[in-house]
Amino acid sequence: MSDLCTSCRQPKASLKNRTHCGVCRIQLCKDCTQFLDPSTFSFLKTVPEDLGHPSYCGSCYDAKVASALESYSEVMERAKRVGVFYKNERNIPRHRRSNKMLSVPNCPDRKETLLRLAFFAAALSCNALVNVELKSEKVRNAGYQKTVWSGTGFPTHISAENM
Repeated sequence: MSDLCTSCRQPKASLKNRTHCGVCRIQLCKDCTQFLDPSTFSFLKTVPEDLGHPSYCGSCYDAKVASALESYSEVMERAKRVGVFYKNERNIPRHRRSNKMLSVPNCPDRKETLLRLAFFAAALSCNALVNVELKSEKVRNAGYQKTVWSGTGFPTHISAENM
């Protein structure tokens, strides 16, 4: 009786896989499970506990994950349109800069560092970053070497005619 899937009531739920909903902990078969990639919400500073599980039942996915995934995707689309003005640029449009500096430490490459800064600015409903400064640091581990990027910037809102 314990091999039954709670969702479809078929004897497909394998005890080897131990597939279950991360929120309500019910046992599911592979066909009824909604899987979520661990890197789905990677740009959030802190991932809520309900969004950090690898598998969900249909009702928990609809109640907790679907709306969060939709808003996350919307912020990511706005982040791709954020204007970036570096610290040494001369022609920066008139703006009112925020006093809150955004920072991103320990990124594997330059593009991801910029996208993370833009994501944080878009989450604050800003459409530009000013005084952006990116730094790279070479890290050596035994015989291997890699570059770690970090960046800072101030979010701001610039009107469309000034961009």
